[in-house]
Amino acid sequence: MNEDKAYELFFSIATKAGVEAAKQQWVATGMMSEGVAERLRLRYLTNVDATKSGFGQAIVNVDTWPYPGPGANDVHWHGLVEELTLIGRERQIPELDQVTSEIVALTPDPSKSTESRRGLVVGYVQSGKTTNFTAVIAKVADLGYNLVIVLSGIHNSLRAQTQVRLNQQLVAKNQDKWFNITSTTQDFPFRPNSKSGSGHLSHGFAAYVTSAGKTSLIVAKKNATVLRRLADWLGQKGVDKHLKNARVLVIDDEADQASIETRAINPLIREILGLTPGAVYIGYTATPFANVFIDPSDSDDLYPRDFMLNLPQPKGYFGPEMLFGRTDPSPDEPNIDGYDMIRSIPAQDAGLLRPMGKKAESGFSPTITNELRDALRWFLLATAARFTRTGPDHSSMLIHTSFKTLVHESFKEPLQLFVDEHRVAVENRDLQVLDELRTLWKDETSKVDPSVWNRETEPFDQLVKDLGIVLSRCKVIIDNSTSSDRLDYTGDEPVVAIAVGGNTLSRGLTLEGLVSSVFIRPSNTYDTLMQMGRWFGFRNGYEDLPRIWMTDELRSAFRHLSLVEHEMRQDIDVYKLQNKTPMEVAVRIRTHPSLRITAKMGAAAPAKTSYSGARLQTRYFRENDPDWLTQNLDAAERLLQSVAARSVRENSSQGDHTVYRNVHVSLILEFLDSYQVHSNSTDMDVKMLTRYIEKAIQKDDPELLQWNVAVMTGDGEEREFAGETIKHVIRSRLIHNHQENRSDIKTLMSKQDIVVDIKGMNSADAKNLKEVQLKVRRSNDHQTKGVPLLLLYPIDKASSPVRTGKNNPENGRADLAAVITPVGLAIVFPITDDTSGNTVRTTHMAIELPPHSEIIETHEYVFGEELADE
Repeated sequence: MNEDKAYELFFSIATKAGVEAAKQQWVATGMMSEGVAERLRLRYLTNVDATKSGFGQAIVNVDTWPYPGPGANDVHWHGLVEELTLIGRERQIPELDQVTSEIVALTPDPSKSTESRRGLVVGYVQSGKTTNFTAVIAKVADLGYNLVIVLSGIHNSLRAQTQVRLNQQLVAKNQDKWFNITSTTQDFPFRPNSKSGSGHLSHGFAAYVTSAGKTSLIVAKKNATVLRRLADWLGQKGVDKHLKNARVLVIDDEADQASIETRAINPLIREILGLTPGAVYIGYTATPFANVFIDPSDSDDLYPRDFMLNLPQPKGYFGPEMLFGRTDPSPDEPNIDGYDMIRSIPAQDAGLLRPMGKKAESGFSPTITNELRDALRWFLLATAARFTRTGPDHSSMLIHTSFKTLVHESFKEPLQLFVDEHRVAVENRDLQVLDELRTLWKDETSKVDPSVWNRETEPFDQLVKDLGIVLSRCKVIIDNSTSSDRLDYTGDEPVVAIAVGGNTLSRGLTLEGLVSSVFIRPSNTYDTLMQMGRWFGFRNGYEDLPRIWMTDELRSAFRHLSLVEHEMRQDIDVYKLQNKTPMEVAVRIRTHPSLRITAKMGAAAPAKTSYSGARLQTRYFRENDPDWLTQNLDAAERLLQSVAARSVRENSSQGDHTVYRNVHVSLILEFLDSYQVHSNSTDMDVKMLTRYIEKAIQKDDPELLQWNVAVMTGDGEEREFAGETIKHVIRSRLIHNHQENRSDIKTLMSKQDIVVDIKGMNSADAKNLKEVQLKVRRSNDHQTKGVPLLLLYPIDKASSPVRTGKNNPENGRADLAAVITPVGLAIVFPITDDTSGNTVRTTHMAIELPPHSEIIETHEYVFGEELADE
């Protein structure tokens, strides 16, 4: 036997029994010398080290086991690799292999007795979380796991979609190694007291759960009736002896939905885990807030006590900041304002697309407004462009205006009429319609430069050839909890669909080839709103074509939420660098200041706020209010006059900025008492900031007593500020988010400003570090450890836009044109070791759960039916 073949056999034993046991077994059989066995052992450990070299994404409370990654004979993993390669995703495989190996290494050591684990994997909306947990399933199946249970959302459509994916990518590749207990058309079927259930079980529970060489697969939705069946099946008399040593993986897809705080679902999941003592529970979500509000002290609940892992953002992923920008990136970051893909629906037209109130529901008929017409026509044009580029493929449009099924149905006739009229017009070469389509194509393609993705804009005359094909394939599909017609991409023919729906389209379900969206449905919770963004994800080959029509209010909400998401992930990365455990992370994330203004977050409302490690900044200014601007300017100048007389002044290592050290907190509090923050800056509540500071300085071991203050300079006009002539910073305003006497500059700080007061940290070095690294550097550096930083930004009152280009267009920003110099304020708080002892009570929750949240209780958790649209 050659050594490579011998290694694969050694590998198979070592991953299940342990590397030392594998060596002893080989030597004991006399099949090879101890020297050869030792070489195999070292080879195995070298592979373990190579696999571990990419680890480090997780916050952990457990030790990893020596998992060397998949072996040459791991049929499930290699089958998945083959399938991903066939669909053109081979470039994602190395990163997928690395991160899922880390997850598998966080599961219990197979060579030891079974034990439970609780973990959470945080991905991005529509970013490939299903592929990630499919890879984890493949790897644990190769390790000999007996049972895999996937809890796949709360809708039949998502459950079926997940079952199809697992069947295609795992089961179909090695059918003799799986017991597929559920199917694409049937959720968990067994009722223990029925003849069919008893018949199956009478042939031996072990046949389903503990059969050597096979893995049982269950894909079940989070439905009270279904989970009750599953719990009863696992809890039958005599079954416990089979489950005692069974290795079980439970994947909770969309783990923040239904699993956390519900009258039926949460207890049932906990009951199922209690019946499987060797169960590894891994929740997957893109919006993890509800999960960290579980009480960590309740060992029986689903809190991810053992590990949390932040998935890296995949290459080519369209996230919130790509489409909406982000309220708080650095000014010099690319795509600060997002690509120009969002179109405005006037607020006064919302009533034409959904009924405003119950009285308007009866007899409601939607209007094909100008914006809806443009969105529909763009869908036809973008689909034709995709057909021209690569040939026919799935292409979808989303219309999401209400959770009312009657409203969905009311769209069917006018949309079908629109499609039919355009089919006839294109067939008959109607010059008026073709000219209007040509104008829309020219206008839209001028706003997003396809060369960013190495694409070219197709000439309109070329598109016309495919428009007829697109219109002949186009279907209007109403997809909701009562409709029989559902989106189905599993057939052989490409689907071209205008999909109208509610809850069934709002989470988890992938709309293939989504290029046009009309979205005006309101939602008041962070996770619900972000999860409704079906347009997030991958747009390979048509990156320049997605467009979204929504109200300016929703656009602003998504832009803010991109900051909340960014800060959450960044905080997790900071905690990882600080070697915090998941139990400590719970305390820190619960007190994040942004959560106060987003939602109740499932199990508990964030009742307290901590500013530990927070980076806060102003973004709104009353540019035409001379009294407001003057008060802030005077407050800043008084602070600097007092500081200059009492504190140490230095020049920053990063340029012309001025830094004052050892500023007493009394001067800071006096300044905050005078400085006015715009009322829209809800995450920078001066009263709460003041209470937080006062509480810190009143502790037995006082904190935040000494501050650093920085005066930031820029490239604007040289003007006097606090007795000195300096170049002011330039911060133009956003056009689309402008309101009367409220200019939105969106971003005040650059990330390197976080460490402007660290000697020797020049601007170039700071720019090359990630923000999480800068925060940790600030926390560890002797000059700034425990020292808060207040930054003042005198802003050039003209502040004309300084950048041009199609993706940062001049028409996206305008002159600030303030009547008096605005002064921006930013504060960087130090990271404290005990946030629970340094919090302030939240005074209000600006956003409550939406009225239709009761539907979840009524339809899903009480009666065990699929979540219904009303």
